[in-house]
Amino acid sequence: MKYYTEINTSHTADALSILLSDPRFVLPRMFKSIKDLQVDGSSYHGRANYMGLWHEINGNVYSSMNEISYVFSLRYGRSLGLGKLVFSLGLNKVSLSLKYEGWMERTSSVIINMWIKDFLKNFEEDVRLERIKRKI
Repeated sequence: MKYYTEINTSHTADALSILLSDPRFVLPRMFKSIKDLQVDGSSYHGRANYMGLWHEINGNVYSSMNEISYVFSLRYGRSLGLGKLVFSLGLNKVSLSLKYEGWMERTSSVIINMWIKDFLKNFEEDVRLERIKRKI
């Protein structure tokens, strides 16, 4: 599964870099099935429930000047899926790409597309409120 889109933003690249590199800000907002998320430095792990199937998510966040990458794995029993979520920061623009291969790929692609659209629909307001909360 591959997904790519761009969104215009009024927020600075510095503020976006701080927020988009925080798994606690990004992952539960984008992937609604995540019920528990633990973050340790740039690593994260948690549990999610999709259609009654509890599974694990594990990954790392990598940040550079204008790009934030989430490399992750989803495990359900012996089934494994691998993915990468990338935010590229431009002038007044954020590009988002998601690549995923593995279990539930075909079944989950429709709902994941809806979750991403919902995440982007509320993006400006969520970032604004989080910037106020964190005083960024």
